[in-house]
Amino acid sequence: MTLTLPSTSTGTILDAAAQLLSYYGLERTDLINTGQDALSIEAAVFRAVTGRIPNAFTQDPKTAELLLETNEPTQEALAWISAVLPTDAPHDPDTGIDDHLEHIRTWVSTTDFFTGSVPTVPEVIGIVLRAQQTAESLAAVPAQRTAA
Repeated sequence: MTLTLPSTSTGTILDAAAQLLSYYGLERTDLINTGQDALSIEAAVFRAVTGRIPNAFTQDPKTAELLLETNEPTQEALAWISAVLPTDAPHDPDTGIDDHLEHIRTWVSTTDFFTGSVPTVPEVIGIVLRAQQTAESLAAVPAQRTAA
């Protein structure tokens, strides 16, 4: 699958990531499942930003996570996905930083209390597309929600 991005807007990145997940499938535990070529949400976003998946994603998870954390457009897109999830991101009060990677990984692989299942691939793609729509309609990632 050849992917050409006309711009690097967050909305465009998230739309491309949704297309990649639809085409390749969803990997829930690793960044990439090389046996099935399935991608994690994070890997799909990184590929949408850069147009490629480095070998670190299959051979060195720590380096792959560093690549994710140091790529600003990837972090912005992942922050939008995290913002539209029905739960709050883990927050470090000392640094004031939300852990969007952990939030997304936990959401995609955790069994929902009410349904008894993990999110389906169409639900995951729907969340990515919801993040796209939200990113295109708002100027900045919404602030952390407060408890009611």
